[in-house]
Order: sequence, then C-alpha cells, then structure tokens
Amino acid sequence: MENLFLVCLIPPTSISEDIDEIRTYISDKFNVHESLKRPAHITLYPPVKLTGYDAEKRFFNALEETSFHKPFTQVLRNFNSFPEHTFYLDVEQNEGLMLLEKQVNKALQPLKLIEKREKFNPHLTLAFRDIKPVFKQICTEFKDRKFKREFLVSSFSVYKHMDKRWQPFKEFSFKDPETKPRALNLFD
Repeated sequence: MENLFLVCLIPPTSISEDIDEIRTYISDKFNVHESLKRPAHITLYPPVKLTGYDAEKRFFNALEETSFHKPFTQVLRNFNSFPEHTFYLDVEQNEGLMLLEKQVNKALQPLKLIEKREKFNPHLTLAFRDIKPVFKQICTEFKDRKFKREFLVSSFSVYKHMDKRWQPFKEFSFKDPETKPRALNLFD
C-alpha cells in the first residue's frame, strides 16, 4: 500500500471560494488547468509517498507533536510569480507561519521522507505547470490588481491523494503549547 500525503494550511471556505474564482478565471481565459486539480492551500511540507501502516503511523504521530502551537493571523496579499512556471498569491511571512513550518519540518526530518528541503517560500498557487506559454500574459493581466484577505489559523491539514484528486484526510487543531508534555529530567 502506497499513499501520497500533503501537509498544508487551507484558508476558510469564503476565502477559498474567492481564490477559486480567480483560478477558474485564469483557467478559462488562458486555457491552463493544472492548479484546479488541487485545493487552494499553502504547502507546509511537500507531497510525500508513504508505504505501509507503520510509515503512516510514524508520520501522523510526528505531526501530532507539531500541533502544540498558538493560533495566528495569516494575510494573503496581491499577486506574484516564480518566473516562467508559477503564478501565485503572496502569503505574508509572519512568526506563527514560519514557526509552524519549522516545527513540521523538524518533526518529520527523522523520517527521512525527502532528500533536501528547499527554502520555505510561502505562497498560494493560482496557476502552474501548464502555464509557460501564457505566463507573461497572466502576469501582465494581474500586475496592477490588488487582493487582500486575512484569516485566523488554528489548525493545519493533511490531504491524501485519492481518485486522482487531493482530498481532506486529517486536520490537526492547535493545542496550547503550555500543555505539551515534557520529557522527564532527573534535575528538574
């Protein structure tokens, strides 16, 4: 048994609907469809294949450790791109987001799921992969447009790839960091 999982933040439904409206507009106008196969999300840890029950159990146990985190406000502001291959909404970096991503990576690192992690550059993809022929046109169309939404983050999600689509699989609601059990220390 092999399963593909993605660790991410999912904006609230009202904001996701706004984002999907933009993605659908781009898809219809520029004939690019790849991004519509995924939910509107901010990746915290890239997709990983897990084989077997034990691997999945270690993965989810490690993520459980990262759920001791304080809620934070996340801002999505305006449009940006990675040249020639991805057009996205900018995800403003803040202490809560950067700490959460660091905690997720630290917890999953011992599992050796990915060889080398790229530097975290938070973004919310609007179009990618099939975008190259129309990349400049999309950027030109959106260069003067403004967008701003903000939302409270009090959990993160794991999506599972099933039936050729990413489906919600598990949500980790934040728990008060003060309640996290500590390892016993002989000198406490």
